[in-house]
Amino acid sequence: MINKPQGYDEAAAYTGEFSQLPAGLYVCEILGARMENYNGNERFVMQFDIAEGEYKGFYQKQYREEKLTNQNAKYRGMHRQFVSGSSLPFFKGMMTSIEKSTPGYFFPWGRENNEKTLVGKKFGAVMGREQFLTEDGEKRFSTKIFQIRSLEGLKNAKIPEDKLLENSSNTGGTAASPAADPALAKDGFMNIPDGIDEELPFM
Repeated sequence: MINKPQGYDEAAAYTGEFSQLPAGLYVCEILGARMENYNGNERFVMQFDIAEGEYKGFYQKQYREEKLTNQNAKYRGMHRQFVSGSSLPFFKGMMTSIEKSTPGYFFPWGRENNEKTLVGKKFGAVMGREQFLTEDGEKRFSTKIFQIRSLEGLKNAKIPEDKLLENSSNTGGTAASPAADPALAKDGFMNIPDGIDEELPFM
């Protein structure tokens, strides 16, 4: 006979299965920020989490649960943005949205460790699902930021349709494939496989 352990009903169940964040409009909070060099191009890297609503703290909870069974677990609430060339308007749009979401805050350009002033700031994220191939060739979806808006601008945003791989079909969807050259990505973003995200915290 197996007796129920004390605290069984209150304990969380860790099954190795992890929920996925649905496509949607989210208020997010910045947990950390830094600049890095990627193939000779400067790139802004931001760690964030959901700040409000049903999915508040989603990425931190997901990371903690996965860490119990996988010591190599990665934090998936990451966003990367190139900052120069054709990507500059999108980088400026992101920074402007963060400033607009924080009354009285203006990013202190050129100041040492100024990236730390972004910690705790909020922004609006338009998040959609993007299809990708696993190492086994299986098609799956990951939820990623499609647009960054101010909190006010988030109110009239629309949830994007799924981005599909080539040769995939979905009623109303649009076929898409990752940019071979990140510097040529039309939206200034880069498709980053989930497997290379950072530990928590990454600063």
